[in-house]
Amino acid sequence: MLDFEEVRQKATELHLSFKQLTSLPAQIGQLHSLIWIDLSQNQLTSLPAEIGQLNSLVVLNLSYNQLTSLPAEIGQLNSLVVLNLSCNQLTSLPVEIGQLYSLAELDLSYNQLTNLPPDIGQLHSLKELYLFNNKLNNLPAEIEELHSLKELNLDDNPIQDLSALANHPNQNLSVYCFEIELPRRYWTDLNQWKAEWLLTEENAEVRRVLIQQIGCYRIMQELGASAIDHYREYTLLKIDANIDIEPIHLLKMTCPSTGHIHVLRVPPNLTSARDAIRWVNWDIDPEAFAVET
Repeated sequence: MLDFEEVRQKATELHLSFKQLTSLPAQIGQLHSLIWIDLSQNQLTSLPAEIGQLNSLVVLNLSYNQLTSLPAEIGQLNSLVVLNLSCNQLTSLPVEIGQLYSLAELDLSYNQLTNLPPDIGQLHSLKELYLFNNKLNNLPAEIEELHSLKELNLDDNPIQDLSALANHPNQNLSVYCFEIELPRRYWTDLNQWKAEWLLTEENAEVRRVLIQQIGCYRIMQELGASAIDHYREYTLLKIDANIDIEPIHLLKMTCPSTGHIHVLRVPPNLTSARDAIRWVNWDIDPEAFAVET
């Protein structure tokens, strides 16, 4: 058992990770001298409201727990600089999160968040915001008010609209999405991404993301792909980009019975439709594949 009187008088740090804790006593609010708390790797499902009384707290690590919500009183932690809530079960954040005016680092990765409250825009000291592995579809417009923000990680979210970032004042802001650092010119609604951007984008990883999000069928239609080889119902297509950018090769298959068209990207070194089919089918020759099926 904790001797709360002794901790209250002497301790500035409290490290209780890997203790199988399922709850915290209300007395934790009496530990006014604490500046650092590590409660990671436990089984906490909630926090007592009294945690808001820790006015000196600078670092709070609650990662790898089972938290499903946060008490409104968390907004009273006026000195908090680092808040780690990664690997929990949070589905939403209290609006009071916007009262953490000293907060510089907020880690919300690996949760179940579907949206962020507009109040997050009040975190004017925030420099790092980690949101990867959540369920975010878009961002609140207020995110552009995070003037100090230097790094925003949105990887592994079903995000469809980045336009809230388009006018962010920090020209040095790094945004990570689709497992790459995404250039500012792509911070728009993904439905407005244009196939023609592939003709001038030199970064191979960015081109990969563009192709993935726009889709090969639309790229084929909008960029006027030319046929370079045929094999039965398959056509190997080529789209030429700028001289310093490798061409895009697509394999088009027209279903004989339904007329439905499937389009896949294949390596640009393939120049025959038969080789492209073999590449798609794990190096099985199309003649052998036809016999097997």
